[in-house]
Amino acid sequence: PVNNEVLSTNFDTHQAFTGIARMEFRPFIKYRIRNGNKYRIDGSSPLFAVEYRKGFKGIGGSDVDYDLLDLGVRYGVKLGIRGRLDANVHAGAYLNNNSLYFMDYKHFQGNRTPIITSDPDGSYRLLDYYSNSTSDKYLSGIFHYHFRKLLVSRIPKLRLMGVQENMFVSYLGTPASGHYTELGYSIDGILRIFRVEGAASFVNGKYTGYGVRLGIASNITANFGD
Repeated sequence: PVNNEVLSTNFDTHQAFTGIARMEFRPFIKYRIRNGNKYRIDGSSPLFAVEYRKGFKGIGGSDVDYDLLDLGVRYGVKLGIRGRLDANVHAGAYLNNNSLYFMDYKHFQGNRTPIITSDPDGSYRLLDYYSNSTSDKYLSGIFHYHFRKLLVSRIPKLRLMGVQENMFVSYLGTPASGHYTELGYSIDGILRIFRVEGAASFVNGKYTGYGVRLGIASNITANFGD
């Protein structure tokens, strides 16, 4: 694949011994007590995550030697009666990249097909699969706003049928790839199952293209994730 950071993504035959440690925590979680039973209130706290990836050189003939630290936060918050904002932000950096190969780079959830089956709050709509992969530092943010009423969702019959409108902004920044941004609009809950999205992409503020995507309704995708 083509990548903005290196001239060639070819790699030699090699051995790799790697490990991943991940911790997630919700420090502000709230609970409800009913009839003596304690229930967690989902969505009452952001989800913070810390992930550490390491390539161990020399173990079992391993040729890799790298350390990657990723910090993330994911949160969905209701903004009164107007709608809901879902945010998914990650920042990370290779603390050591002495020896690694292209599969050890940080890769991002891209898409080059007209169909999206992944989490709408965790993936890009138009991003190439590997062009922005990096062995350096990065910042990724996906923001998805679900409107209660906007344009077509102002029609009561459509709203009762589960139709919802959304707008989203996605950002990815790396030293080699610059600032990649997507702006988009979607109609969710078509026949209570489907989602249609339109998005435009920009690199360093310059327009680079657009696309239309078909996916599964956000509420169904969210239920799968639980």
